[in-house]
Amino acid sequence: MATTPTPALDAEDRRADAEVLIDELGRRSFTSSVAFGPTVGKNIALAYLPWDYCQVGRELNVTYLDETYPVEVAGVGYAPLYDPENTKPRS
Repeated sequence: MATTPTPALDAEDRRADAEVLIDELGRRSFTSSVAFGPTVGKNIALAYLPWDYCQVGRELNVTYLDETYPVEVAGVGYAPLYDPENTKPRS
């Protein structure tokens, strides 16, 4: 689990010194928390991204402890990652 905010980078920028994504108001992108989601079977990160990068399926990179990891935007806003149509039976 990330203990400090980690920046998001554009995956298309292949440079080693790729810059952190910054919105039009000068706010830096960051990932505030990362955890494994057992129901979806993947790691999930909560992040702030500039609006221009908020497209489902968009590939980005996240740096954490000087390592770069590829990520994909799976949801924007309050979009659920599990059962988005709410069709699973409830007990």
